Amino acid sequence: MKSFIVITFVLLALNCSDNDTDDASNCSDVFCTQEFRTITVSVKDRDGVAVALDKFKVVVLAGGEDITLNTANGEYDGMIKNGTYPLFSDKYSMEYRNKELEVNFKGYIGNSLVVDSHYTVGADCCHVTLIEGETAIVIDNP
Repeated sequence: MKSFIVITFVLLALNCSDNDTDDASNCSDVFCTQEFRTITVSVKDRDGVAVALDKFKVVVLAGGEDITLNTANGEYDGMIKNGTYPLFSDKYSMEYRNKELEVNFKGYIGNSLVVDSHYTVGADCCHVTLIEGETAIVIDNP
């Protein structure tokens, strides 16, 4: 037991560093997978039926930048069928590398706003990640 504590202490001490550089922002030694990740939100009604949004918008809260992903007609048809819409993707992983940001997802049916949700997202050296926010959205009356 004593040797375990000593080894743990030594390992912790070796991991400490007084360098002024931020290792989290140095991604030169990181090997990333070639997959393309997208964080999605699922919009359903109370009965679990997918909700077809006529349009949706994703905006960075600080500054108001519109980061809604462009979708081809075939892609949008699949989104409507499944009620699954893109929130944040690896398209932005370089721009927001090692950062967190708050975004807002709005979904519309006709001219009516039916979804208005905030999220905290971010990116590491390779991919985007959801930090905070509920991606399974249930609405009352679509």
